[in-house]
Amino acid sequence: MKKIVILIVLIQFLVIGLVSAATISECKLNITMINQDPYPAIPGDYVKVVFQVSGVQNPSCGGVKFELIPSYPFSIDGEESTKTLEGSTWVADYNTYWMIPYKLRVDKGALDGESEIEVRYSVGNSNLYIQKEFSITIEDSRTNFDAVIQESTTSEVSIAIANIGKYIANSVVVRIPEQENFRATGIDGQMVGNLDAGDYTIVSFSVSPKRIMTGNRTMQSSSNLKFDIYYTDGIGERRIVNMELSLAMENSNITAATNIANFAGRTNNRTSGFKWTVWYTGATIALVLIILSFIIHKIRKKKHYKNNKQDDPDWIKKSKEKEKNK
Repeated sequence: MKKIVILIVLIQFLVIGLVSAATISECKLNITMINQDPYPAIPGDYVKVVFQVSGVQNPSCGGVKFELIPSYPFSIDGEESTKTLEGSTWVADYNTYWMIPYKLRVDKGALDGESEIEVRYSVGNSNLYIQKEFSITIEDSRTNFDAVIQESTTSEVSIAIANIGKYIANSVVVRIPEQENFRATGIDGQMVGNLDAGDYTIVSFSVSPKRIMTGNRTMQSSSNLKFDIYYTDGIGERRIVNMELSLAMENSNITAATNIANFAGRTNNRTSGFKWTVWYTGATIALVLIILSFIIHKIRKKKHYKNNKQDDPDWIKKSKEKEKNK
């Protein structure tokens, strides 16, 4: 009895299989992948693919079930991998194809080249699936940069930027974004142009520390200067790379205040020396004037005495003559 039951079941499965095979044969579906965006796909990013199922208008199909089977390096985030088109939802005399989009994540470790992705489909209520593979092209078109502080002063910084990747970076722009420790005091962006793999360039910006110090000492502001590199990769995607470098520079405001204070001190010293010089010169001139006044007074007194001197009387003159004759 058991053998008879098993035989009947096998016959049923065989009949179902033959009917499904006949249905699939009559349905004659054609599956193609008509779009990949971006092309090539980029490791660590998403790629959109669109499949086209044509022939679904055939009443023999009775609806279609379509499934994408993700495998490394592809995966699906939060999306059903199985899509179903019911036969009763199909409207004749309209499109004769079914468009099925998927958004796939590409693993960041994916290698450049062709990677296969598998889909399968069945028609009607059949559990008999037909599988098909498609190729997705992967290429990491992004590039990498290295940078160093070439030179810095109290008000300006020069940054040397090198394209260390293997792909060209087109339409490169470097910008100083809003940040906590520094601010751009002039232009905040510079157009560099294209940088081939291995090329480098130097950009300069006027920047100043945001931190305000107190006191008369020149203080150092040491922190990271953030800057962004914008570029277009080989497939036309606009990309941004965030970078930062340690930068130590004097606070220009404090330096200016300190210089003013030092200048004021030097001015006060010169003023004190000037006062002493004026006092000393004045005292010397006064002394000279006193001496000259004394000499002039003596000369005038002598002249006055000489001019006012009277002649000797006659008896004195005679006495003097007698003395001369002896």
